[in-house]
Amino acid sequence: MNDNGQAKFINNIRKALCVDGKKARPDLFCLKSDEESIEESVLIFDRIGNRSRYSRLQLLGKLIDAAKPVNLDVIPVKTLPDAAQEIVKLACEKKPEWGDAKSVALWTHPIIEEMNIREILRKRDIGIIFSNQPDAGKTERDRHIKESADSFIGITSADYCVAETGTLVLKTAPGNERIVSLLPSIHVAVIKLEQVIADFKELYTLLDKDLKDRPEGIENGMTFITGPSKTADIEATMVHGAHGPREVYIYVVTGD
Repeated sequence: MNDNGQAKFINNIRKALCVDGKKARPDLFCLKSDEESIEESVLIFDRIGNRSRYSRLQLLGKLIDAAKPVNLDVIPVKTLPDAAQEIVKLACEKKPEWGDAKSVALWTHPIIEEMNIREILRKRDIGIIFSNQPDAGKTERDRHIKESADSFIGITSADYCVAETGTLVLKTAPGNERIVSLLPSIHVAVIKLEQVIADFKELYTLLDKDLKDRPEGIENGMTFITGPSKTADIEATMVHGAHGPREVYIYVVTGD
């Protein structure tokens, strides 16, 4: 939400809190001027852009700590080939939730392509489910949904990862479908160290810039994922995998 949208949203709440024409809590909200908002955005961009490797590694440590309470596995690796080897090892060790055949759904993404993981999986007789292309018809889309649902691992990248909460932020599009992160029982995401950001304030500042750089607006969806799917609706017993993956792994490529 940009600053203008935030101001409208807060103004609507302030109006809703009026009692007999008077604000119930005049001290409840504190709106920033346009100049203050712009200045804050500049400071945030400078902080992100000038973040040292040491600071990025500290954020990674914060991400690992935030991941533990939500049953999220964060694994630092030095290179993309290292990430590929770790993922293949995971695929070989884990058993499908249903049946014996193993297949993996993959995003069509530069990071995934650079790992060259497809060939490694094929050599181990693990099936590959390719993502849809932008011009895919209904029959192809339906086929991809069914095959992704039958896959036991979905491999994606992400746009950002919020260290404070362990939240993956995925912009979905043809070739990078949301179902790859939701239907398989195991979700694996591969990101680079510079994609780890501190908090949601940094995230919203980056997203606001993305919108300003794309005057056509958001054309596809965006998914926020914080650990495996879980619910305690039934007898207050925590269950994982009720509405999505039972396990989530993030491999963070730190560089040499």
